[in-house]
Amino acid sequence: MMQQKNYYTILGVGSTASFDELKIAYRNLAKKYHPDKNPGSKTAEEYFKEIQQAYTVLSNPDKREKYDLKNSGGRGYMRQKQNPQYNGNTYHYAQRQQQNYSAQNTRSRKNEKAEGYQIPISIGIALVLLYFIISFSNSKKNKTEAVSNGELVNKVSQTLIMKKEVNTVPLIKDFDSPYSSFFGEEIFSEDSKNNIAVHNSDESEAVVCLIENKKSLRTIRNQYMSTGNYFKMNNIPDGEYLLKVYFGTNWDTAKTFLSNKVKGGFANEIGFAEFKINKGFFKMKQEQTGSGSSFSSYEIVLNPNQKKDVKTITAEQFFKYCSLKK
Repeated sequence: MMQQKNYYTILGVGSTASFDELKIAYRNLAKKYHPDKNPGSKTAEEYFKEIQQAYTVLSNPDKREKYDLKNSGGRGYMRQKQNPQYNGNTYHYAQRQQQNYSAQNTRSRKNEKAEGYQIPISIGIALVLLYFIISFSNSKKNKTEAVSNGELVNKVSQTLIMKKEVNTVPLIKDFDSPYSSFFGEEIFSEDSKNNIAVHNSDESEAVVCLIENKKSLRTIRNQYMSTGNYFKMNNIPDGEYLLKVYFGTNWDTAKTFLSNKVKGGFANEIGFAEFKINKGFFKMKQEQTGSGSSFSSYEIVLNPNQKKDVKTITAEQFFKYCSLKK
């Protein structure tokens, strides 16, 4: 049985990394190993796919929890000390990222130690100053004002901290799957190299759905993308597919569709569309050839103002055709 890849090692982060740390690591690696930056390098291309897959899982709380439990036998995930299951140049890429992360942790601990020495000194100086202030202050009014001002500063500081914490928690993140509870779990074929590269314009955010062109019209993927972002939908099973997109801005978790059966949507809704390649379906097929293997690969740019090879649909049509629930 094939072992599960170590997504934390791929991104060069620890198993307790926050979303911001994951996002920074992903962006740095994606810029460095993007195929456009490494033309002709098969190793860079494969590692870039692993980076995308790792970020897709770890940046989604539900997927990350399932991944951690799966790799720990239900005891919570602990990053292994053994070498991850990579070889060749791909392994060395992962090792370098792990070394960089360890170096960052070492610097962080040194800074924390230095700060630890500075705190008692600062407290001592503050206490001396406070003693002189109290000794030379005979005015009860001044004392009262000092206390009041101190409380005011504390309240303002606490308010700013709380506001900062609230603002750093996004309602939805890149490559989240907001409608999996309605469509069902996403479907991948690990051995398949079939893919669709999706470039989102700066005009709108989007939720991209990939639907099987069968009687069931089963949705196998649903991905959120922020404006101007890029995502490669990998490991698509063989078959014919429709690509449908929901455009808008400002994600609202309280918004619903189909009599509250579908949760979440854009507060500023632009519309729904169905995309086709050359007025046809996305045909995916991987097969063995005399020189190796061939697979299907497409590239598409999303734009709510696009007219060619695009059909405008309603919200009811979008969710009706995508849903597994009749």
